[in-house]
Amino acid sequence: MATDDKQTMENKQIAQRFMEECWNQGKMDSIRELVASGCKLHDPVFPALTSGADNLKRHIEMCRIGFPDFRCSIDDTIAERNEVVHHWTTRGTHKGQFLGLAPTNRTATVSGTSIHRIEGGKIVEQWSDWNLMTLMEQLGLSAMPQQAESKTRA
Repeated sequence: MATDDKQTMENKQIAQRFMEECWNQGKMDSIRELVASGCKLHDPVFPALTSGADNLKRHIEMCRIGFPDFRCSIDDTIAERNEVVHHWTTRGTHKGQFLGLAPTNRTATVSGTSIHRIEGGKIVEQWSDWNLMTLMEQLGLSAMPQQAESKTRA
């Protein structure tokens, strides 16, 4: 039992360091230490982001270019077996290109959940779930589709 507790604590530290060092501080060298080179990535907002530490590095860099003051806080952590779950909240100001969108200079706050599967001291798989529409609304970029709008008027 003590070994399981120790491993769970180590896994929590790995996931915490990943969020703090890579996402918040932009220390991309930490990815090599914390993420397996073939890490599988699952995020419905970014379906092309399928695997690889290098792809994850480019993804984080893209997000940090779009939101240079990006900050992620971990609101809750649950760890069991080889998985660590974070419920998180991100905040940032849209000051650079993001998803092909010109900067709006608006600040946005989005919450979501990530599950990190850890083996051998590295993240080997990650699932993230968050709502892109929440972000777009806060950036002033969402619009009701024309068809849906005309139905609501009827």
